[in-house]
Amino acid sequence: MKQEIERKYEIKEIPQDLKIETATKIEQAFIYDDGFTLIRLRKQTPICGEETKVTYIYNVKTKGNIKLDSNYQISQKYEVESYITEEQYQKLKKNQINNEIKKTRIVIPIDDSLKAEIDIYEGYLQGFLTVEVEFENKTKAKKFEKPYWFGQEIGYEELSNRKLSKMTEKEWKSKVTKEVIENNKRIIEKLTNEVRKI
Repeated sequence: MKQEIERKYEIKEIPQDLKIETATKIEQAFIYDDGFTLIRLRKQTPICGEETKVTYIYNVKTKGNIKLDSNYQISQKYEVESYITEEQYQKLKKNQINNEIKKTRIVIPIDDSLKAEIDIYEGYLQGFLTVEVEFENKTKAKKFEKPYWFGQEIGYEELSNRKLSKMTEKEWKSKVTKEVIENNKRIIEKLTNEVRKI
């Protein structure tokens, strides 16, 4: 069981030295959530990168004995993942409890051997755009200095994927400004064009 430690931000602009490592279509559904433990299913379809095979993942996240920061800026959970078959995925997905989340994840390298995971959301979340960074430990997460193209830190108290899955389009849009959504549209168009070039 590994510990997942992440920080999540808005995006101001596309980095000048954009180097896309992978791009993946993601469909994810939650099948259990008691506020302490979360079970998620995920279908991952590669668009570009070394991986070419569609994969299906069963993921369990739990807070365990982790004491969370009051502002939820740093997400910390224990996580266990395992690959499942398409048949198992389809069977388990019948137990979906909230909205399905669809997004394209673009992974690019940033300083200090870290990876930025840009998520372009689709469907009822179209216009929502975030970037997350995962860290080895909490100390590195706290010391992280965001790149110039990262925007405001969003955190996880209101805009985690778990909470987004429970929202309507109107509800999530009430938590971000119209200016951010308009800027997101411009960035999403540019990112989509960059992926098409690969």
